[in-house]
Amino acid sequence: MPYTESSIGADIGLNQKRAADLYIKQHGGKLGGRPVSIVYSAESIEAGINKVKINTLLTTEKSDILLGAASDETAFVLRDAADAAKVVYIDTNATANALTRSRGTKYVFRTSASSWQLSAPLGQWAARKGRKEFFVCAVDDASGAEFADAFVAGLGATATGRAAFPNGGDWSKAIGQIKAQPTRNVFAAFDTDDAQGFLNEWTKQGMSEAGFNLYGPGFLTEQTVLAATAMAAEGVTTAHFWSADIDNAENKALVDAFPREYTDEETGAPVALSGYAVAMWDAMTALDSALQEAKDSSALVAALEAVSFKSPRGNFAFDKAHNSVQDTVIRQVKNENGKLANRIIDKLPNVADPG
Repeated sequence: MPYTESSIGADIGLNQKRAADLYIKQHGGKLGGRPVSIVYSAESIEAGINKVKINTLLTTEKSDILLGAASDETAFVLRDAADAAKVVYIDTNATANALTRSRGTKYVFRTSASSWQLSAPLGQWAARKGRKEFFVCAVDDASGAEFADAFVAGLGATATGRAAFPNGGDWSKAIGQIKAQPTRNVFAAFDTDDAQGFLNEWTKQGMSEAGFNLYGPGFLTEQTVLAATAMAAEGVTTAHFWSADIDNAENKALVDAFPREYTDEETGAPVALSGYAVAMWDAMTALDSALQEAKDSSALVAALEAVSFKSPRGNFAFDKAHNSVQDTVIRQVKNENGKLANRIIDKLPNVADPG
């Protein structure tokens, strides 16, 4: 995963590394009663480099289980390596639908969510609220297209317009293009630095004041994005599998523990729990549970398939395709005494990927 300072999407990997380390620390260095050693490798944007790194993890480091992947491309490299080596790979962030559909394998599990799970339910929810006219935009790659297509399918109506913007694009131009068209409801699928750039320019051009309403997958307003954009994300509505105000003991404990354990290296501020961290926490929890049942590596797949536990996101289990089945929470960014937070405004229970 990309957890080093120079990595693209370092927020994703760094928060997942924190979650994995904290889980192991809280459980005495063990999973399923077995001593655990975690080997970290920094994800590259080059698939060829990742192939070499993953081969090193499997052959030199003799890793028994693979986890991670911020990007879809890296997830597919991990998928192929895991299938060839017959080891379990748990995807903790990548959203490609095909990873658990047409390119699924018995060795691949997902504790994040598919593109469909983060977009189609939001479209369905918006349609039920009578909001059927949307301008749809996303990053200009296969992942962005999946998010846009799923949202439109859930909406059950044709988008009034669509646009794809490159990573690190000219956000002034992008927001200007959106502002020049008449549809006031906008769906946008961007994450990390792109989400920050998009939201900052959204505010700069006074989009909310002009009557525009913004919707997107949960990572559009991840905790790290909120922290970096001041008040820019206020009012944005997103769909996600997690929110800090999910009312269960597991969530309350982790929301409390994370900032006590970690501080930001640049600002010194406590690090708030994020959806990225929860996805990794659930991967560790699933492994912990499965390894209590599995006597050897060949039994681990069946043990993971049978896993069921209480997660910070709510009840957790895998479906037959090895996606997580979870409640989708509809969240809106609220300004609470000068601090932004994703607050739940609705919930869609037991959302499973249709693939």
